[in-house]
Amino acid sequence: MFGPDCEVVLHDVRQLPHSIVAIENGAVSGRTVGDVPTDRMLRNLRNTDETQDVRLYISSQDGKILKSLAVTLRDEDGEPFGLLGLNYDISEVVQAQRTLANFTAVGRLGSGAAPEAGEVFAGDIREVVAAMVAKAVGEMGKTPAAMTREEKMEVVKRLEERGAFLVKRSAEQVAEALDLSRYTIFAYLKEIRHRDPGANGASPAGPAGHASGGRR
Repeated sequence: MFGPDCEVVLHDVRQLPHSIVAIENGAVSGRTVGDVPTDRMLRNLRNTDETQDVRLYISSQDGKILKSLAVTLRDEDGEPFGLLGLNYDISEVVQAQRTLANFTAVGRLGSGAAPEAGEVFAGDIREVVAAMVAKAVGEMGKTPAAMTREEKMEVVKRLEERGAFLVKRSAEQVAEALDLSRYTIFAYLKEIRHRDPGANGASPAGPAGHASGGRR
């Protein structure tokens, strides 16, 4: 219907992290069957009340401007079992729009709405989690070494809200980035959920137990 510039991708959440089970026009994002979800897909899974929406963003691989729609597929009990995503490459359309706007503009040019940047497309789920961690840390305005306990817990809270801990072994990856033990990450998550008992309580992926090493 929309031609080769429109990617349609289907995720089976039971097969995370290699959740892509079908994809058409995968050249748009550079992904194939067996690849991993984006950070936005994980956030949609984590937040059951997040509305379906259409947004613009710049893809992380080659700067394409994509118009995106993500829909969470749920069973009769409201549990997610799949994700349907449409990513339409409108880079050439936007460039033509800008050219026409510059050509027809009179006087001072106004500033239009900028595309949203940030959705992470990658073939390795660790790259997705790493980008999520980097974003959460960056929002704090300081390095992990300079953070207090409460600030590190705030980073963990944001990652929990965005679905990072739905990924297997993500706790270890977050712990390494924050210079903490995996045990401490699980302790933070327990405290965060105790503070907010109404939150969606999906458990972080990965084996239980104490982590090796002395970082806390």
